Amino acid sequence: MLTTLLLTLLPAAPAQADTRYAEIAVEKTVIHSFYDNKSAAVLEVEKGFAVQVVAELVPWSKVRVPGGFDVWVHQDYVVFDGGLGTITQDRVRIRPLPSTSAESHALGHFSKGEIVTRLGVDGDWVHVRCSEKVAAWVLSKNLIFPTRELSQWQRIWSDLVDARTAVPLPEVVAMEAESAREIGEPGVTSAVDSAEGGAGVATPSSASTSKAAGAAESAVAAVWIPFDAAQVALAPAKSLALANVQLQQLSAAVTKSNDSWNRVKFDNLEMVYGNIIWHSTERKEIDAARTALTRMDGLRGFYLASLASMARRAESAGDVIRATALQHLRETEMQPRAIQGSGTAVEVGWVEYHPAVSANIPFRVVRGQRAVSVHSYDGHQNLRGFLNREIVVRGTWRVDPSVAEGRVLAITELRILPERQN
Repeated sequence: MLTTLLLTLLPAAPAQADTRYAEIAVEKTVIHSFYDNKSAAVLEVEKGFAVQVVAELVPWSKVRVPGGFDVWVHQDYVVFDGGLGTITQDRVRIRPLPSTSAESHALGHFSKGEIVTRLGVDGDWVHVRCSEKVAAWVLSKNLIFPTRELSQWQRIWSDLVDARTAVPLPEVVAMEAESAREIGEPGVTSAVDSAEGGAGVATPSSASTSKAAGAAESAVAAVWIPFDAAQVALAPAKSLALANVQLQQLSAAVTKSNDSWNRVKFDNLEMVYGNIIWHSTERKEIDAARTALTRMDGLRGFYLASLASMARRAESAGDVIRATALQHLRETEMQPRAIQGSGTAVEVGWVEYHPAVSANIPFRVVRGQRAVSVHSYDGHQNLRGFLNREIVVRGTWRVDPSVAEGRVLAITELRILPERQN
């Protein structure tokens, strides 16, 4: 009887909802870090603001927001190159407040290699914009679910992402704010490791990590060597090492100048990491490739935000032609690799359910700011069983006018990805 009473009192686990879009139905409401009105506020939103519901725990809904939340991470777990930072360990807590107090209930965890945008600093803490995959809680009664085509929701979402573009904190301001900790012992993290990091292991400081990355980059000539899928399948370890150097070079160049963006190189590296995840039998290689894809998502987000910012400036200056061209370029860059409805591919991402895409093809594999329609035409894969799970799929592109993008990845094989290892 006591056991029954305890089970009754304990909150039920959040139910995984079919991923769906919703709008804020009240004039203003707060999105919280936890399903409790007393928990820290993460974002205040107004009527009409679009969200994506990923889970429900009556009377709360867990939601993602366009552009991601502004959160806090301890300085010992992120290194910066300009305004962009890279998380240095797995399972680093995402905090709504710059503290480890009970009021700063973690929204979730960063994965090693994730890219964040620096917004500010407060002592040992860095204020950052995180990716859209991070979710927080809002009262369900404050949501409505208008019926719209998926393409309409995507346009609304894209407009909100543009409106919420994060402006990186200038390097000189960040350096002044962080000057106090530079006096301390270099090269080793503080005692907060056990509370904030997943492994509780000393990690390099920003300065030592940047020097190591610079040395690695200088060791290889800055020449792009394209890969092919067969080459990666035969030698995943070698391909991983070479691809990592090329990604480092591309990242450094793009964060300095938008003109350095190269879609062909980006697509080629994305293919490399996807095929490493598919073909490698070594967990370390698989996890390293997943980390690299996360970093690529951050780099793509940085570039897309830059295009949106330039488009707004052009529009404000009355240059409609340039603004339209930049917006078109941004929309093009959000699409998957440029395969014209044919060929094979490996895609990595989370399974989401969007029946508005097509009555017969409602599933998508989503990663970063792009999505791929997928379908098991032979019926061997029940994709509903993989909702909100990270998977890797291999298949063949098939022309299908029933979806907006005009093509579907016909799945031939599918695997669920395990939790990442340190």
